[in-house]
Amino acid sequence: MNLAYLDSLPEVANKFKVDLEDGEKVIFNAKLSTFGTEKDRMLGSEGAKFTLTNKHIIVNNGSGIWTTDIAEDIVKGSGKRVKGRTLLIFPYDYYSILLNKEVIYNDGREKLTGFHFYFKGADKEKFEKIANNVFN
Repeated sequence: MNLAYLDSLPEVANKFKVDLEDGEKVIFNAKLSTFGTEKDRMLGSEGAKFTLTNKHIIVNNGSGIWTTDIAEDIVKGSGKRVKGRTLLIFPYDYYSILLNKEVIYNDGREKLTGFHFYFKGADKEKFEKIANNVFN
């Protein structure tokens, strides 16, 4: 992970008011169209709040807050943009983040090993630029 790249980026407004640690700054935030597990099991729908700091990815889906430590939890080389079509008609376009260990949630009934983040409009390209410099 290229955490030095994140540290070099300018701070932006903490518009979703996430709690920050000492030395942590918000780099990017966006409302997602949706987000889910690595198998696209939905975790949050329209309006889920995505915040990227120089240390964490934080997503508030309205029911809970998902926090991922970039240095500790994310597999190097993930953060890829995935585009395609299902049934040759329905397009998809998301970012895949893989985790290095399984996360148990929903009172122990479900597990995940990654996230799919579906950004809207120009936020796709903004996140892609950051992801290409940090995760690869």
